[in-house]
Amino acid sequence: MFLVHNLLLFILSIAFAASDDSNDDPLITKYPGLVSWFTSNGGYIDQRITIGYDGNGIRGMIASDRILEDTLLIHCPGSLVVEPDGDGDGDGYVNQCAHIENIFKELNAGNQSKWYTYFDFDDSLGSRIPSEWDMDTDTNTVKELQGLPPTGQTHRHIEWYMSWCKLGEEPTDLEMRAFKIFLTRSADVGLVPMYDLMNHHNGFINTRLERDGKGGLKVIARTDIDMNEPILNTYARSGWESSVDVFNTYGFVEDYPQLWRWGDDELNQRHENDPGHHFVRYLGNERLLSREATPDPSIRHEPNTHLYEILVISPDIAALYPTKELVSILGNGQRSTDKWIKMIEEHHAILRASHVHKVQDSIQTLFESMPTTINQDESILFHEKGLLEKVRDDKGSIDQHKADVIQAIEYRLAFKKAMRLALHIAQAEKEKFVQDSDEL
Repeated sequence: MFLVHNLLLFILSIAFAASDDSNDDPLITKYPGLVSWFTSNGGYIDQRITIGYDGNGIRGMIASDRILEDTLLIHCPGSLVVEPDGDGDGDGYVNQCAHIENIFKELNAGNQSKWYTYFDFDDSLGSRIPSEWDMDTDTNTVKELQGLPPTGQTHRHIEWYMSWCKLGEEPTDLEMRAFKIFLTRSADVGLVPMYDLMNHHNGFINTRLERDGKGGLKVIARTDIDMNEPILNTYARSGWESSVDVFNTYGFVEDYPQLWRWGDDELNQRHENDPGHHFVRYLGNERLLSREATPDPSIRHEPNTHLYEILVISPDIAALYPTKELVSILGNGQRSTDKWIKMIEEHHAILRASHVHKVQDSIQTLFESMPTTINQDESILFHEKGLLEKVRDDKGSIDQHKADVIQAIEYRLAFKKAMRLALHIAQAEKEKFVQDSDEL
């Protein structure tokens, strides 16, 4: 999957500074060979699909001509899906380790592998994920998150791999590549060539997926796709994963809509004492949960999670504590700005002010604990990017630690802006929320 974020675009602009010719981009020049390999092995891809740069300068799959809704875009047969070795028995972790091991075997086989052309096209090493950040005390990039999530979880993927799959042994460079390919490109069915070249966007997603019943996967146009329009997938469907999770796994800050999620000690304690506290955020929900009870299936407004959440649609439109209904569109379709505004107005009209006050308090506490403000972060980011480019000019290489720091600053800046917007909405719309007691 092409990982789209501002830092990656900035680094690419440095790496290709000597030329504006897209023919210098190996992922564009190698694409016809990949298509030839894919189709000669039973795969299908619409001839109007290519790799290029869209109007925003983002590289990915784009349409070279108009494509109509319901058109079959890609069909990857089961014979081209890279799956775990064996019959799939065992628990999830065992199968995941087997999958990584099989990817490693195919990489190690070089040009003798059936998937050699596919892996030769892979660009996983061209991006960075938090699991790769340096944990050295003097250069620890995690501290740049200033305590925001995923602090404490940035290396959970690699720690899982080392513990469950490698049993504490240090992986080789090739094993690390196999792990990263698995983490950033695999689908539920395995590695799916061509499907995994689509970029992520939960707002403009224009494709849907179908299994073919034989281990393969079909990609179908969800909407009409205009010429030069990107062909988009989702990495985080229906609000199950937040923008925090997307960043922690794939290393980029996703475009709008964004779903920001966090907790604190007070919220955790409240949830432990009363597992149903979040159901009564909304007018019309009775206290349907106790420590022993389960949610009533007829509940009117089901919270997406028990945590603090902000669903950000644009720099000035957001929903506090979104419900499952509100986030269900993410990765499953498109919603107009007018529709978002109407739904959010209706949502805030049933949201209790006492819960809004809690998210305000949490954000204020976080802001007070952070060593830099949003304005300071913007200045720091500008300065760090200048230093990164200077190193490239002086040494002809990328300072990876500095690039990681920029990655972390971009992320914390986006998170802070989302929280600032939440504070603004909580104050500007305070009369629209359900006025109730602060006693939760």
